[in-house]
Amino acid sequence: MSARITRREFLKGTALGVSGLALGGRVFADVQLPTTKPNLLFIHTDQQHFEAISGLGNKCLRTPNMDRLLARGTAFTQSYSADPVCCPARACWFTGRAASENGMLSNNHKLNQGMPDLGQWFKTRGYRTFYTGKWHMPGRANESGFTVLTSNPSHLGQHTDGVVSKSAYAFLHSYADDKPFFLSVGLLQPHDCCYWITSHDEYKGGLPYPAIKDDLPPLPPNFHCNVKEPKVLADHLAKIRGKREWTDEFWRYYIWSYYRHVEMVDAQLGRILDALEDSQFAKDTLIVFTVDHGDGLARRKLVTKWFTYDEAIRVPMIVCLPGSSGGGKLDKEHVVSGLDVAPTLCDFAGVEAPPDIRGRSLRPLLEGRSQDWREFVVSECNISGRMLRTPEYKLVAYKDDPVIQLFDMRADPWEMNNLAEDAHHAGTVTDLQKRLAEWEGRLIVNGER
Repeated sequence: MSARITRREFLKGTALGVSGLALGGRVFADVQLPTTKPNLLFIHTDQQHFEAISGLGNKCLRTPNMDRLLARGTAFTQSYSADPVCCPARACWFTGRAASENGMLSNNHKLNQGMPDLGQWFKTRGYRTFYTGKWHMPGRANESGFTVLTSNPSHLGQHTDGVVSKSAYAFLHSYADDKPFFLSVGLLQPHDCCYWITSHDEYKGGLPYPAIKDDLPPLPPNFHCNVKEPKVLADHLAKIRGKREWTDEFWRYYIWSYYRHVEMVDAQLGRILDALEDSQFAKDTLIVFTVDHGDGLARRKLVTKWFTYDEAIRVPMIVCLPGSSGGGKLDKEHVVSGLDVAPTLCDFAGVEAPPDIRGRSLRPLLEGRSQDWREFVVSECNISGRMLRTPEYKLVAYKDDPVIQLFDMRADPWEMNNLAEDAHHAGTVTDLQKRLAEWEGRLIVNGER
């Protein structure tokens, strides 16, 4: 690998004959920094709904920094969490294996000790690895694979996301090693909405701030929707709803408040992107931005996560290529998964992926190369639940439960009509069940297929 210049040398414009620098170190298009492997910047937020980005057409919030990523990269609009709850989703990112394989079946389980995470993997393959922010994977200390820039943050993103973004900012302005880096940044917001919900759970009064009444977002079309559900799913959703007796207006206030949490984390993202653009790494860093899971956001009168409807299991996914200036692309065709994060990072880094990885590299799609893409993705949920998603259909099934769900996602994106018992769709159900069984048969659980 070519030697990297230090930030001090870079700003002086003396090393390796580099020219074309501006005040503050911002890189102009004529500057080409020597490197053979890209740096990897993995940024993830927590509990962000897939539509909570203004650049995707949401007029109820402003996310100028996520919009910057959209303008520079490719957004996959059919992106799904591998398991829509914090710890399992993260374990799937960092191992590339399904939750039933990596052991992180819920927030109360632990990661399989014999399975490497991406920090350990890249650390032994030519990268220096760094972590800042939320880790949240019981059974595995992030220090085992990463140099940790911040101590374990509190549970409130409002208090700690600023510290996390500042640590990333400082890192990007000071890193001067010959090796490329893999930096993972875990931001907490908009997860603070969980504590907002708790503090308002039994609220029965009027709107706390009448002045914002005209700014409240509308209720979703499926606000009053009920469909036939597997028992485990129905029981779990009953617990989420609890004794909440909010008025329709107060539900709209929840949506409004949730969007303010998203705007908070967008501001912290901006600090990180500013640091990258003002650093010597602006042209040779791959950015992957995604989310562990979504939020109910009043659909079906639901909040939080851990269910298979799109509001919880569908997530933002934006990838910006190194030095890319021709972004602004929306991929609405291909279904992708949180399991694709690990193989994508490995592909761009030029290293082999960990063994038995379940996802696929997004690189061919990002580079516009002809590619026979997968026909479906599978997500796990509630330990015994499975969601299979094709470009057209979604199948939901729980082990030993006779009730299944089938949704036509093109004709019914709000998932308001369960077609599983419609005779006209019996063939579709059978076909998707077969595909799911084949996927399950390839998994290695406790050393056995």
